[in-house]
Amino acid sequence: MLSHSTCLILLLTAGVCLALPAGDDAQAETLKLESENNGVDKYSFAYETSNGISRTEEGVVKPGATEDDGAISVTGTTSWSAPDGKKYEISFTADETGYHPKFRLVA
Repeated sequence: MLSHSTCLILLLTAGVCLALPAGDDAQAETLKLESENNGVDKYSFAYETSNGISRTEEGVVKPGATEDDGAISVTGTTSWSAPDGKKYEISFTADETGYHPKFRLVA
């Protein structure tokens, strides 16, 4: 019979192995990477990976009534292919009214 510590070690090892990225994901490469940040009032970035993940995001500062009242407005999209082969997408806006995601099945 296995001791409690041996069982715990086996369970932890199995958990770590299951948490590691699967074959294609572990070997994924960045195909595209773009980034721009003027350090003042806007930024943007985009990337795509060889395993079908893509993301874009853009943020701009919206002026307020006074110099200290501005707010940042961010829009973005993330898409990926799930293990079942379906492609999903989350697009969002985030501003002074909160975070507003939209989730959809693309294909």
